[in-house]
Amino acid sequence: MRWLVALAGLGLLAQPARAEEPFLVRLAQTVRARLEAASLARGPKLVPPVPVAVKWKATRIGSLELGAPLVALVAGDLDGNGKGELYAVTSREVIALSLLDGKAKELGRVAFGGEPAVPAPRDVVGAAVIDNGVLLAHASSWAHGLRVHWRGKTLVGEPGDSELALCPGERAKLAPGRNYFGEGGAKLYAVRCRYDLVDPTGRTLHVRGELTIANKLELQVTTCAGAACEPPVSYDFAGVGVAFEIADVDHDGHPEVIVSGAGAPGDADAVKVMTLGGDDKKPSFRKTFTGGVVGLAAIDAGAGAAWVIAAVRLVGANRVDLWRLD
Repeated sequence: MRWLVALAGLGLLAQPARAEEPFLVRLAQTVRARLEAASLARGPKLVPPVPVAVKWKATRIGSLELGAPLVALVAGDLDGNGKGELYAVTSREVIALSLLDGKAKELGRVAFGGEPAVPAPRDVVGAAVIDNGVLLAHASSWAHGLRVHWRGKTLVGEPGDSELALCPGERAKLAPGRNYFGEGGAKLYAVRCRYDLVDPTGRTLHVRGELTIANKLELQVTTCAGAACEPPVSYDFAGVGVAFEIADVDHDGHPEVIVSGAGAPGDADAVKVMTLGGDDKKPSFRKTFTGGVVGLAAIDAGAGAAWVIAAVRLVGANRVDLWRLD
């Protein structure tokens, strides 16, 4: 009975409770409430980020024949070597790329399989989300996606869900035969989430971006210290294309949003880099391209600042040019 004595000493047995509930249920509820209150009172240890100097400039780092149109681009360290890889999702397969030494090198490919999507999409679109060390990839031309990971030095693809991954733990279906999500409510081209960023004091940032079919990017940023969160702050950007990314490139605690333009396929395109909370009419960086920007990703190369990678192609082409923008 020592545990009862200890809990009584903490005052946990003297809490008011509803008589109709069993004693152990009331005890568990009281313990949980006290632990949560103690955690909030103490607060988490905050580790502020260390800023890194960034000099924005555009450098072409390679040209790749993908064999099919690029529909999604994402970066992450799936092989666990401390340096991120780039993953290109086409309408046929997923291609892993290394950017070590500033050059694009193919590491492996895995193909989609199974039944084609019915009805067939008018425009093939894709999604790529890294969740618990696994890449969840989907191209709308296929009924099911792929779960991509490394087995030793071999890139492996296993059958995935029928629904596209929008963010870690979040799935959705495309409107039948369309290139957007949602039928009755908001119609969205894409969603991006970042849960691994921090503000200048070290508090966690939860950032969610939704791109509407009106090419309006709506961002919500929630700042949390442990379980205590402030009300979300909203940001809106107009004229945004389907390629966009959210990152803290210079590690200063003020995330950047990196966006492409919303022009028609085949039109000249541009990438803009804007700091959240700054003047979006005065971007930190802007680069124009003769081709369309079909993918943007921020990759941690293990060398300080994140690298912003843009994939550019001419309409209808399967070859993409990769540009590093910082």
